[in-house]
Amino acid sequence: MDENQEAEAQAIDWSLLLNEEPDDQALRREFEKWLSEKPAHAMAWKQVSAISDIIRSAPPDRQIDPVRPMVFQARIQALVFFLQKRWRLLSGGGVAAAAFCAALLLMVPDLITRLLADQYAPTGTIRTLHLADGSDVVLAPRSAISIRISAQERHINLMQGEAFFTVHHDNSRPFVVQAGKVRAQDIGTAFDIQIAHHETTVQVRDGVVHVSAPTTPQTYEHDLHGGEWVRVSDTDIGTGTLSPEAIGAWQEGVLIARNDRVGDMITALRPWSGKRIVVMNHTLLGKRVTGVYDLRKPDAALRLLVSPIQGKIVPVTPWANLVVSP
Repeated sequence: MDENQEAEAQAIDWSLLLNEEPDDQALRREFEKWLSEKPAHAMAWKQVSAISDIIRSAPPDRQIDPVRPMVFQARIQALVFFLQKRWRLLSGGGVAAAAFCAALLLMVPDLITRLLADQYAPTGTIRTLHLADGSDVVLAPRSAISIRISAQERHINLMQGEAFFTVHHDNSRPFVVQAGKVRAQDIGTAFDIQIAHHETTVQVRDGVVHVSAPTTPQTYEHDLHGGEWVRVSDTDIGTGTLSPEAIGAWQEGVLIARNDRVGDMITALRPWSGKRIVVMNHTLLGKRVTGVYDLRKPDAALRLLVSPIQGKIVPVTPWANLVVSP
């Protein structure tokens, strides 16, 4: 990534932050400092500000209306305008345009998801949201949600990643989280939902959650209590129990493995790392490990994770680690 690409990625991140925290003066001062550091920053901000309406400002009370089709259409039109403007600066027609689109998608992780989401947590960052109804949502890194709250309903769509919900119970307005095919409805509780590898996992720390997955081969409909979990995939449903204190431990930067697959642990680690993690020997993914790892130090966590199974880490660039076996 060259200086201009890096500046554009940073400018988009600043656009997201400033829209979400418009009254944060400390954040505004940091932004002004960044803006004045390099001419590339000022140029990138000028370009990105042309599409600032792509990222809708979140009201202070977080009571966000649905993303209506017209709003999304306006965002896409603004993005197309931005791309067309950039394409004219390039040297050659469709190939250059396609190359720039590919570069933009690689440069900005989860770009399409960011456009569609009401809230997004960047790589390595946890984001805590205080909803207007008194409920709290904690987004894990690279997680995204859309929010619909009205006088009649409270509906959250987990678009990707993982989120922990502490719900303010309200009999008149059900609190529903949709994650793929899985629907979880609060009955007064704290719970975690994760989407990974075409699977959705619901874990309840406290209280009761009604979980239903009507489109799976065998319809699942069950109340989960504290310490219970369910994992739903296209072909299977698994259930079990674990210590309630371990549910949502990622909020404290802790990854806990209890005879879990290395592949699943690496999947959990990836959103915390600014580097690509590429496993060269896929047989390592099926091996199982037990341990506690520090998500805030992803390189060290990856090394500890694979060392018991004779895996080694080979840094190939500042942005990528290879996992190899002897």
